[in-house]
Amino acid sequence: MKRIRFYIVDVFASNKYEGNQLAVFIDLDDALSDEQMQRMATEINFAETTFIKSNRNNQQFGVRIFTPEHEVPFAGHPSIGTSYVIANCLLPELGISNVPGKLVLELAHGNIAITILQPDIPLESVFFMRQVQPEFREFFTHEAVSEELGIPFDQLDTSLPVQEISTGLPYIIIPLKNLASMNSLFLQYDSFRDFLLTRKKYRTNSLSGHSTSLFFFTSETYESASSYNTRMRLLENGRLSEDAATGSANGCFLAYLLRHLGGPVDLTVEQGFQINRKSYIYLTGRAEAENYEINVGGRTQLVSEGTWFV
Repeated sequence: MKRIRFYIVDVFASNKYEGNQLAVFIDLDDALSDEQMQRMATEINFAETTFIKSNRNNQQFGVRIFTPEHEVPFAGHPSIGTSYVIANCLLPELGISNVPGKLVLELAHGNIAITILQPDIPLESVFFMRQVQPEFREFFTHEAVSEELGIPFDQLDTSLPVQEISTGLPYIIIPLKNLASMNSLFLQYDSFRDFLLTRKKYRTNSLSGHSTSLFFFTSETYESASSYNTRMRLLENGRLSEDAATGSANGCFLAYLLRHLGGPVDLTVEQGFQINRKSYIYLTGRAEAENYEINVGGRTQLVSEGTWFV
């Protein structure tokens, strides 16, 4: 019977049982098939599960990412959490005592550079990922967002635009006026799906095969150290879900801030507060002409390790 080692971590979390959960499997022998990885991710049923498939030189690793429904080319909290497992669990097992300050993850969408701010204490360090250049896609009217998604018009911040942006996965960035609007946010599955279907952004008719998700933000926050409160809503497995912390979406949000409000940017975003999974995402970046520096970081907490029988 084949045995695969795995770890569970909480990403973008100051404490265990906060942030976004992630399962990381060590499969350097590349023993697992696509079907096996998908079934394991479905069984775990976290937002994402990752598989470390290869080790190039103890600093560059091939990684694949699966949701409970399908494989994705890139995701944020899996990139941070997998790098944390590599630094704190895998490298020591390989006899590497000095953790490097940088790692590279080979993902389907391309290589992602990871910076470990304190490699001498990787268990406590903030990990930052450098995301690829953003794609600024179409704008949406506030009226369409209100009418088609069922969001009261007076809850939208009409001083800022609604725009789809991607750094590997697409998100529609939607500004809300305040925390009251954020806390009362209510979406219906059918309206959300129809909004995407009409624009060919649902997984069954999109060019990428993935559904576009919605990312809401407001500058009113729960904690004074945070600059924005955010929520991410998505459709998957036939239901409407919410992510506790979304690194890919926050990368798009950082690009949005740089494009529409200017930079440089160095701030903290709070997410997951509405679903009792407090998360803190650090955004730093700048833009010169059309060259964007998109850095998304956070802390990770090691929760458990185990053995999976294949």
